[in-house]
Amino acid sequence: MRVSVTELVGNPGETRELTRAVPPETFGEDPWGPVVTAVEGDVAMALHLDAVVEGILVRGTLGFDVQLPCARCLEPQHVHRDVAVAELFLDPAKQDEDDEDDPGYELIDGRTAIDLSTLARDALVIDLPVRVVCREDCLGLCPRCGADRNRVDCGHRPGEEPDPRWAKLADLDLRPE
Repeated sequence: MRVSVTELVGNPGETRELTRAVPPETFGEDPWGPVVTAVEGDVAMALHLDAVVEGILVRGTLGFDVQLPCARCLEPQHVHRDVAVAELFLDPAKQDEDDEDDPGYELIDGRTAIDLSTLARDALVIDLPVRVVCREDCLGLCPRCGADRNRVDCGHRPGEEPDPRWAKLADLDLRPE
């Protein structure tokens, strides 16, 4: 998602607000991992673009909704996230040749625009919850029959019989010699 910054480049102290709601596809087709299918609806951007000597400082928040499965029972869960972002898009004319490159965070198109795709993807992927549960006392799925124990009592009790996947471990003799 390219944004023109012509009026900001070379004018330290100038500021511009950028408020938009955009679909995730706007940020390009680079791999997002599980985020690309989990994001529901638009990504809300409330950003400030500040001209600084080194380039353009972008700061603000990205808001998005994701649908992820509960880690215990696999029921879909809707989660809203607001991610704070702050990133400097460097002006190549102000960079020393010894400076490290940070791909995706530089002025482009002859120093007239920035591309917010890398910023958005990085923020969303990093802030994606690793594990979501529908509730703290979620019973999950029965390891023997796969039934959702929150909805039905399948009759199997924990510890009643060893899980067949682990049954062979009972034959191991782990006594020190």
